[in-house]
Amino acid sequence: MTKITITKEIEITDQQMSDLMVAALEGGINYWCRKAEMKKDGIGGFDGVTLEDEEEVVYASDLIAKGGTLILYDAESSDKWELNKEKFMQGLVKTLEWGDFKNVDELMDNHDAETADVLVQFAVFGELTFG
Repeated sequence: MTKITITKEIEITDQQMSDLMVAALEGGINYWCRKAEMKKDGIGGFDGVTLEDEEEVVYASDLIAKGGTLILYDAESSDKWELNKEKFMQGLVKTLEWGDFKNVDELMDNHDAETADVLVQFAVFGELTFG
């Protein structure tokens, strides 16, 4: 048997990113993450988010799509990790491969809290670390 690697460009909308983050924050990562906090930039705004986008950020699940950063706190220790759009996209690629999804639309049609958890773990740790 011979294996080849195929590379292709994929698109994901801000809404799709936010939907995956909702699944992660509202059940997917809660067994290893006790709190997700929107990172502030020191002057009252969100780190990595432009002023006009900042007005559109109401929920933590929207922050990644807008270019901001979430701080994720470990459930059992003082460890914490940062999740941003770049890391999210790396986690998305690994999740697509892990789940053998053909494209983002298939992932979106079939995702659940477990899939969102896997994506965040791949994004933050580069591998599946918990459960």
